[in-house]
Amino acid sequence: MSLTDPLPNAQHAYRKTLAAEPAPAIWSMVYRSRAVTPLTDYELYELVQAAQARNEHEAITGLMLYEDGRFYQWLEGPAENVARVMRSITQDRRHTEVEILSDRPAQRRQFGDWRMRLATRGVRSIHSGQNVVVPTDAEIADIAGDKENIAAVLAGFAPAADQLAAPALPPASNGPLQGHAGTLLKDIVVTAVLPELVARHVNTAWRPWPIDARARALADLLIGPDGNAALELLRTLQATEGGIRQLYESLVEPAARRLGDLWGADLCSELDVTLGLAHLQRAIRVLNEEVMLPERPHGLFLPAVLIVPEPGEIHSMTSVLESDALTSAGWDPLIEFPASDEALQDLMAGCWFDALDLSLSASFRREQWLPRVTKTIALARHASRNPALVVVVGGRIFAEDSTAGAQVGADGVSATAKHAERAIRRGLNQRSGAD
Repeated sequence: MSLTDPLPNAQHAYRKTLAAEPAPAIWSMVYRSRAVTPLTDYELYELVQAAQARNEHEAITGLMLYEDGRFYQWLEGPAENVARVMRSITQDRRHTEVEILSDRPAQRRQFGDWRMRLATRGVRSIHSGQNVVVPTDAEIADIAGDKENIAAVLAGFAPAADQLAAPALPPASNGPLQGHAGTLLKDIVVTAVLPELVARHVNTAWRPWPIDARARALADLLIGPDGNAALELLRTLQATEGGIRQLYESLVEPAARRLGDLWGADLCSELDVTLGLAHLQRAIRVLNEEVMLPERPHGLFLPAVLIVPEPGEIHSMTSVLESDALTSAGWDPLIEFPASDEALQDLMAGCWFDALDLSLSASFRREQWLPRVTKTIALARHASRNPALVVVVGGRIFAEDSTAGAQVGADGVSATAKHAERAIRRGLNQRSGAD
């Protein structure tokens, strides 16, 4: 999902669908509305992304103009589909004062294969050139002055007939960040990164990045056509934060949860989430290899920690982040990926461990897995050579539900990778009676 067109084959099939429609099947609708709250650059970007994905499914084309908190939109396509999309629009709580200005049949599509292009001014207009048109001051004055002008102004943005006959395709991908992936990364840098850099330059007082916008942007790239785009975004951001590890809590983990949210909203598949997490882990590994770890402390007691995902959990992101966080703090944890409770029991029986760090998915909540985690912990304690074993759990469900850790019989919870060391030390102190 992006402001650029999909891959050429999908684009060809989409145009073929449009060309096969009989003229009487086209219905045209124009409306205007007011945003409940002004949209940020990235919120506007996401809104258009979602509209394009929906419109492609519904074979709807058109244009959306956004100016000064106002939406002006032209929809066209099969009458039933336009009506269905319009019902969804009127129920969207992000805008109000929805007013239909034109509602009539049409002989042909005014906007060809434009799934939903954006017309806007300012920094928001610096998206990929094939998907944004920039209105003039005169056009803005016309559309804001008299509602009778709105349909005509929107129609004026429509492509000429010769442009519809041979629409431009995205450039062929000759490198990891060419074509669709490169354009998507460019859009995200412009809408989510540059405005923050400008704000930091203008305002001498440091302030944090907008976490939600960055996490959504990173998640978009992770399920996009080229995982290297996510790596390049992280490389750009870490330059301002002092290293990728500084972004675990504020960006990486929220992006992982965002992938789960996209799946929950049927905007991607479970496979997309798994591949996205794999891209994210690869990016973290690549960037961490560029940073020299500090010297391990000497003469200090360093607990022996075994870090594992719950047997059967294919998402190992939480374990990987917590292992790296402990390693960067000077610890020497052992990370393993047991396929079953029996395999984990063998690990516990084969070596002394002070603590077991057990994790579930960073993306999915996995509430239904809590009983099996309870069983896994009980079996691990029984097999452990250490009768005072400390068990700490991590993953999305434990970060979002403060009672989940106690439900499974854990001694502590690492809500984020950054807190793993603290949670383990607290558990060890409680075991020894020092806390």
